[in-house]
Order: sequence, then C-alpha cells, then structure tokens
Amino acid sequence: MMNSKTKLDSNRLLIFHESRKRRQLAGELIYSKNKNQYELIYNQHYIQLKNAIPIAKDLNLFKIRHKSEKGKLFPAFLDRIPERSNPAYEDYCKAQGISPKEENLIILLGFIGKRGPSSFVFEPVYETDFSLNDILTLRDKLSISQQDLAEAFNIKKLTLLKIEKGQSKDTSTLKLLKIYFNFPEVALWQLKQTGGRIHHHALTRLVDYFSSKLQKNRTPGVDV
Repeated sequence: MMNSKTKLDSNRLLIFHESRKRRQLAGELIYSKNKNQYELIYNQHYIQLKNAIPIAKDLNLFKIRHKSEKGKLFPAFLDRIPERSNPAYEDYCKAQGISPKEENLIILLGFIGKRGPSSFVFEPVYETDFSLNDILTLRDKLSISQQDLAEAFNIKKLTLLKIEKGQSKDTSTLKLLKIYFNFPEVALWQLKQTGGRIHHHALTRLVDYFSSKLQKNRTPGVDV
C-alpha cells in the first residue's frame, strides 16, 4: 500500500451527491486567494447522469464552472454553516474537531456544514504526496497496462504516457487521478461506468484493490 503524509487543504472542498445506495462525485469548490473568489466546478461525468441535479437553482448544470462575486461565498453554501449566535455552535465545532473561532469558510463547510437538508455532502480535501511514482507503483503492483488504466479512468492514453515519461504535468489529469487514489469509493464508481472497456482480469484487480482500500479507510487505526 502507498503511505502518504496528508494535510488539510484549506482552499478546496469535494462535493458528493448521496442517494440511498450510491455516492457520486458532483464537483468541487475552490477558493482563490489571489482573486478572493470562490469557484464551483461540476464533475463532467456527474452532469451527464440522468439523475443529476444542481446544487442550487443559481448553480445550474448548463455551466461546468460557476464563479462567485469577489469576497463572497455562494448563498447555497453559506446557508450550510450554522450562525455563530446559535447556542450550539461551539458544540458543533468541538464535535468536529475544529476551533469555534475558525474563520475559513471552506473548513467550516467541510466539517460543521458537511451535511444539510439537501442530498449533497461536503468533504474536506487532504493534500497528499501523490506523484508520478504512485501511478507507476499501482500499475506495476497490479500488472495494469497504460491502455487499461487510461480506459478505466476515462483519460487519454497519450496523456498518461506523457505523464509517466515526465513529458507532461497535465494538472487536470493528475488532479483526477489523485481523487481516485484518495477516494476509493469514487474510483469504484468510475470503474462501474468504464470497466467494460478493459480486460476483465485488469478490472478485477482494480476493483479488488480499491475495495480493499475503501475497507481499510473505514477501519479505525489502519494505515493505508
């Protein structure tokens, strides 16, 4: 297994749509310090689903990217954070392991605003030492070809080839792979969509690997 040091990313938040039986990556919320602006980026696979619904009426699915007014969070997100005047506010924070004095809205959303009245769940993002070596290690460990890995995760084989050769630092592809590596439930969901494109032995090994990783993530005290 890959062991990576992790730290909380205070500028990013993953958003999942959770039904009774399935959790799907819907998008991510990013805060740009330089622009003092928030941006919602819908996941391309999510918006193509028949049952896809927007996070809010003013954050429709016709646009992949939505930018907030400078210095302001989207109202639909802000509504998920309890008022500080709420008598239980301090208890909410302590229960989630954050300071009641925390001002970062991304952090507040990822902890005390994680679940709300809607079917969307907000998850904090933890930065890892994910790198090219992690991709190579996985392929070597599971004997997965570039072709199968590219097809499994719906990325271009040429892009993966250039990344592995150190000829490209395609940030979008690396970010997507990083999500799969750190959120095995998302990887397993993706494999359900694209698994039919790859050799069944490769699919079995990938499913077994990410299922094992998911189980260990759910088991307290297990290092993954």
